[in-house]
Amino acid sequence: MRMFMRKDGKQGGPQGGQAIVLIALLILVLFGMLGLAVDSGRAYVDRRDQQSAVDASALAAGDWYENFSDLYGSTLPNAKAVYQSNLHLYGGPTSDVDTTTFVGVGNSLQQDTDIVTYGGGYALTIVATNTQFNGYQFVFTSTHQLPLAFMQLFGGNPNITINATATAIVGNQRQTPALLTLSTDRCSLNLTGAATLTLLGDAYSNGTACVDPNLQEAGNCYGAAGSNCSSATYYCYNSTPGFVPYPPPCNPGDTQGQPVVPAPTLPDPAYLAPSVPYYSAAQFYNPNNRGTWTEMYPGQYGTFHLSGGSGSCAFLNPGVYNWTNDYKSDATGSLLSNELKAPREQNYTAPGTTSTAGIQFWNMNGTNCAGDFSVTVTNGLPGALGLKHRSGAGNWGIELTSVRWDRFIDPTIGPNPCFGSPGCRRESAPSACVSAGTDDVSSAALDVHILKDAPGAQYYNVYVNPNGCDGLQDNFAFVNRFLAPGWNDFGGPPAFTIGPYPNGGAGVILSSGVGGYPCGAPGHTVCAINYSALSPTSLCFAQTRVSNCQAPDNEIGPQCFSSCPPPAGLLSQENGAFSLQYPPYTGGDVANENYCQVSPIPGNPSSPCATAKITPGAVQFYFPNGSCFDQNAQGATYVYSGEQYNWISIYSPPANTCNNTMNGGASTQFIGTIYTPGANWSISGGDRSPLAGQVICYTASVSGGGSVGIDFNPNYSPAPPAARLIN
Repeated sequence: MRMFMRKDGKQGGPQGGQAIVLIALLILVLFGMLGLAVDSGRAYVDRRDQQSAVDASALAAGDWYENFSDLYGSTLPNAKAVYQSNLHLYGGPTSDVDTTTFVGVGNSLQQDTDIVTYGGGYALTIVATNTQFNGYQFVFTSTHQLPLAFMQLFGGNPNITINATATAIVGNQRQTPALLTLSTDRCSLNLTGAATLTLLGDAYSNGTACVDPNLQEAGNCYGAAGSNCSSATYYCYNSTPGFVPYPPPCNPGDTQGQPVVPAPTLPDPAYLAPSVPYYSAAQFYNPNNRGTWTEMYPGQYGTFHLSGGSGSCAFLNPGVYNWTNDYKSDATGSLLSNELKAPREQNYTAPGTTSTAGIQFWNMNGTNCAGDFSVTVTNGLPGALGLKHRSGAGNWGIELTSVRWDRFIDPTIGPNPCFGSPGCRRESAPSACVSAGTDDVSSAALDVHILKDAPGAQYYNVYVNPNGCDGLQDNFAFVNRFLAPGWNDFGGPPAFTIGPYPNGGAGVILSSGVGGYPCGAPGHTVCAINYSALSPTSLCFAQTRVSNCQAPDNEIGPQCFSSCPPPAGLLSQENGAFSLQYPPYTGGDVANENYCQVSPIPGNPSSPCATAKITPGAVQFYFPNGSCFDQNAQGATYVYSGEQYNWISIYSPPANTCNNTMNGGASTQFIGTIYTPGANWSISGGDRSPLAGQVICYTASVSGGGSVGIDFNPNYSPAPPAARLIN
């Protein structure tokens, strides 16, 4: 054995005990470092797991809300299920507490908070805020009390708090301005002369905006460097659809717009028109093929010029109208529309009475095409078929609605409840009331004469009030559905035309009704009803009419936008608002732009059509390359688009570089978006906002001495971006 000697030759003593102490101390340090590394790694993994869980659940909340608009019924439960699945929390929540508050200026924004706890120290807090135009915002915050494996052995806390948060937004309308010009040239948005342009929504120019104080902007003005947006007059507004802008000072909760210069460019949204190929049939204009009006069919039209003349009215069946060689409307006495209206429209201020609307829709622009009817009494029926009044004699009130079924034949858009025959049912608001009296001893029937057919009507529903025209709309009970003159259906929809097509007259009586109270007397409209049978009435699903159902909602007042109040006797009435179709909701407009098929059960009363794919009766105008649009103020075009066309009412591809003219007048309105990314527009108008939606074009110019309004309404605009994470 080799011995180690000191240099002085003396042998050293044993030193081994000191090394053991040092090694023991070093082991403690190593264990501490190992514990720190293990617990830190576990915390990092836990943080990433929670982050992934809240990211996924926040996005899921946005997707579910976009698809179903049902916060507590589907959105939150499904989002929480995603969170639990990602973190493998199979035991479910141990507590779940919901609260609702109202925040923001004027407490106008609804905020729902859901606090959920789970076993294993997990907690999830969800804050859902309806920020209206800025979308629905979902903030998910996850917290976990992570037990420490090693560090508590060294005197540390037994748990550490690990957090993760994610924010998703859906339905954000901030990047969907009322007017967007895609050109980057100087004055791509140009407002000159004495013209007044009132915008509800943002004006956005990728080039410079050349405006003056006649731009009344209820929103912000965005433009490239050099834009003079500061010259505009900024009005007060809020996010309520159909809000009427007004000059400052602003009321609490309303906002005044401002200039934003310079602003980044907005890209072309590159919208598509996928349904065009399904409407390729060649069509032609056959004047007055329905008496005093023309029924038009979707498809391809060559040169189209709707000129004036007595009764130059055209009712558009739903679909895509491909104007292959220009569209022009320029004369008083013409009106083209897809609106379904009752004959003898009632006055919105006096429903259930004999008062008629100041301007019948189908009489606008000097056309004189509105439907009309009268009621007579026929006595001498067999006793069992006569009408029985409460006191033996008295007045009955009779109202009509126009009814039709329409199909949408693009099979690629789904769900499509209007694809198969007979399609989707539409029913107009009720007519004014017509009174007729009977005496029991005379054993009478009520006969409804169609004096003039309402444009687009295939059927008429008859509603009877045993109290006469008493002004109480809910007292009118559904009696029967009748084929309009010139139609047949072999007992049920769809209806088809038979010729020659009569347009009414004193001899045309509605008879052989179905769906309610059978008359039993051939050639008569209403008989064999006892007074008491018609009461009470009931609110029915909008697609169902059985005995005693109430009629759809009444119309509302004329539009007030750029000219308020609207001039008396100049504008037609508007359709009822969007509403859920099922009781206890009234159903609103069930014929035209505010109608979706079919409102879901359950649905959101504040967004009744948010998940609908089809708007029955909707049309789209398509302009291929080289085909231009010219709307003169003397002509009238009043059309609405719908969900199936992404609410694009006028579409042209980017290669179409036409110079289009929109001189609206009081009888013109396009309800939906104008999307013509390569075309230029010269826009003017009258007392009604000619554009209720959005305009996206290459350049836009408003000039002259008129007034025009662009009323951005998210109900009639393309769907906003899908759900996305913003934090």
